[in-house]
Amino acid sequence: MTATNESERTPMRRWVPTNDAAAHIHRHPEVLRRWNRHRDEHPWLPMPRRVGKNLLWDLDELDAAIDGQVDRREGL
Repeated sequence: MTATNESERTPMRRWVPTNDAAAHIHRHPEVLRRWNRHRDEHPWLPMPRRVGKNLLWDLDELDAAIDGQVDRREGL
């Protein structure tokens, strides 16, 4: 029996602040903040994690959410 490392089973999550997350999806940080404030209009947006005053976004979840929106618009 071989021992498995926890990191082999669970992919590393990439948490970044709002400014970096917005740059990653090519949007202004205020757009991402507005989407988060108006969740009723953007239910597809993943929930960020609050650390102190900062919101941290998981880039993989954000990418998946954006890809889902693009696929939905293209009718895929």
